[in-house]
Formats: sequence, structure tokens, C-alpha cells
Amino acid sequence: MKLKVITDNKSAVDGFKPEWGFACMIGDDILFDTGETAEVLLNNLSQAKVQPEDIKTVVLSHRDEDHTGGLMGLLERNGSVKVVLHSDFRDEFIEQVRQSGAEVTSAEDFIEIAPDIFVTGKYPTREQALVIKTEAGLVVVTGCAHPDPVPILRNIHEKMPGPIDLVFGGFHLGSQSRDETLETIKAFRDMGVRRAGACHCTGDNAIQVFREEYGDDFVEIGAGTVIEI
Repeated sequence: MKLKVITDNKSAVDGFKPEWGFACMIGDDILFDTGETAEVLLNNLSQAKVQPEDIKTVVLSHRDEDHTGGLMGLLERNGSVKVVLHSDFRDEFIEQVRQSGAEVTSAEDFIEIAPDIFVTGKYPTREQALVIKTEAGLVVVTGCAHPDPVPILRNIHEKMPGPIDLVFGGFHLGSQSRDETLETIKAFRDMGVRRAGACHCTGDNAIQVFREEYGDDFVEIGAGTVIEI
């Protein structure tokens, strides 16, 4: 399976536009988050050779605009998708999605949305993550991981014991000191997180600490990055 980072603050490949936001293709037909604007989302999907009409499921981590802003533009191209969100989303937003023709599924706890692909449902932080079960261990994709990725990973680790091969996405650590980020990394290590790809809202200083501490096991993320699992 290939994971294609569609939207991020920085571009890793020529032709992909950066913006403050996050979106990632999971395999051929699942889109996790939609970035901040439809313009960038659709441009970058095209660069990644993904046709909007081929997307079957859209998972929204949380309701912030930098993760949902591209959705309506996508639904104009493909209104027959299933949108997986949770009860923190406003009724008006959900109704707008339904009016596009999309099916809405609310995830309040772990549900399997495709073989070996799960969403965690809403945490107290009003956000959900996506989990992929692989032979090498779990792959966890986060949107912003408000306000801290560690409780999210602990919950996943409790429900799906075993090694975590990779965690990537926004970690929301911009306000942390270096020592605090090192504590976060220690918690990652204690849970057996082998590789990490901090991006989007993680914060430049925290990303650099992850890069230093994980070394060759740090995965550089940007719009256009392709990860094979």
C-alpha cells in the first residue's frame, strides 16, 4: 500500500503546492483530511495522479479549516463518497455534506472502514486518528493530535497491542520546550514507535528534535511524499 501526502505546509516534490494544512491518500481510495483549500487539494491530487472520482471515503480528523477546507470542492467533483467524521462537527457542516450527496458516518469509537484500516473515533481532544494494521506493525496517521499525540497513541496501543511501525502527521508541539519534546519522544519509544514523521503543526523546533532523535528512522514529510508500507 502507498500513502501519498497530498497537502502539507511544505512541498517535497515539484508541482505540489504547499499550504497550512494536511491531507493524505491512504491506498487508492481513502483520503484522510482535505487541507485548507480546494484549489491546493485538487492541484495536488492531480500531481499525485489521483482522480477525485476514484476516492470512495474521506476521513476528517477534526473540524478545523486547515483539515476540512478542501472538502466541498472535492464533493463538487465527487459527491458519492462516504465522509467519516464524529459528533464534534457542527450540524450545519454535516447537513452541507449530506446535501452534496455524500454519505455521512459518525465514528465515536474504533471502527474498521476498510480491511485492516481503522479510525479511532473522537477523543476528548475532539479529534480522531487513522490506524493501518500491517505485518510490520501499526501505522498511525494524525491530523493535528491536539493537544498531544501521546494520549492518542496510548489509547491505540491499549486497544491494538503490538509494535507501532510508523506515526506521522501533525503532532501540535509548537509550544513545547526541547526537554518537553524529548519527553514526548521517550513516550513514543516506550510504546515501540519505530519511525516518526512529524509535519504540519508540529512546529519547526520540535520537528528538528524528532529528526535528531530518530535519525535514519525519521521520515521527512511534505506534499508529494510517498510512503510504501
